[in-house]
Amino acid sequence: MPTIQDIAKLAGVSSATVSRVMNSSGYVGEETRLKVEKAVKELKYTPNRHAQYLRRGSTKNLGIVSTQFNDTAIARINPFIELAYESGYTSTLFVTNGDKKRELDAFDMLKSKQLDGIFLVYRANEWETLTDYTQYGPIVTLHSIDSPLLPSVFIDHYEGYKQTLEHVWQTGCRNILNVYSSANGLNTKRRIQAYEDFCLAHQITPHPAEPFIDVLRPEHAEKIVEWYHNQSDKPDAIIAHSDTIAATIVSRLKLLGYTIPDDISVVGFDNLQVSDWMNITTIDYAIDEQGKNACRLLLNTLDNKNSPLYPLNFRLVQRKTTRGLL
Repeated sequence: MPTIQDIAKLAGVSSATVSRVMNSSGYVGEETRLKVEKAVKELKYTPNRHAQYLRRGSTKNLGIVSTQFNDTAIARINPFIELAYESGYTSTLFVTNGDKKRELDAFDMLKSKQLDGIFLVYRANEWETLTDYTQYGPIVTLHSIDSPLLPSVFIDHYEGYKQTLEHVWQTGCRNILNVYSSANGLNTKRRIQAYEDFCLAHQITPHPAEPFIDVLRPEHAEKIVEWYHNQSDKPDAIIAHSDTIAATIVSRLKLLGYTIPDDISVVGFDNLQVSDWMNITTIDYAIDEQGKNACRLLLNTLDNKNSPLYPLNFRLVQRKTTRGLL
């Protein structure tokens, strides 16, 4: 593999001159620059990027780590990438599919200085394992974690879910079914708590959570619709943990001949584009700004900035899948 010294010898210049040409730093005459560029081309020289990163102490590359790459993750990841790009950083995405080793492989790149920081969207490993990596660079997470070492852009879904439940109640719904995400997710636990508190306050019997947890993919949502279709005492509202799941439920219910919202109301969560396209009532909490806030936190540490975070609040967006208020 050719070196800078080889280029300098072929071009008849010093190694320092080659370095100035390669790094576009300092003055180099046009004739000399052309000689160096010709030598680089002839020798097919490729810079050792890892060595360059080690010298300057920065890769200008941020890692994004997630167990999955669904619509809700994408809604956070894309704004993160855009803000990073505007700030002079590239981004590398690691989708682990829940594989703990793959996740640690990504974190090892932070340890070996191949990444400047990490945005952890959905995790596979325990916090004790991941928090240890904060000594090698900043890590920001979407999860709720009480640690001064690992800042979070988490927003508690309890209030957003209570807002959703109260909305369908005010439209006349009394038999409300909730469809939840991962059993291990804190927001799933907070949504279950919100539902139980709501039912207690309104003196109604809640549906058990267990049969309706881990509804993560369209085929899972289809089974919920099949279950609903077979019930003699059908719920009059379904609240889904995401717009994607809500959209699947709406489309499958319509195929079975149900009228929405006359037969049943359906509500999503996140206010993704699909909810607008399909006119689904949903909860907005500026999900794109969650991704940007994660990037802001990393850049504040890496570039010694003090950019304020965007405030996140829940807002009901009523469309055509819920009835008018009574």
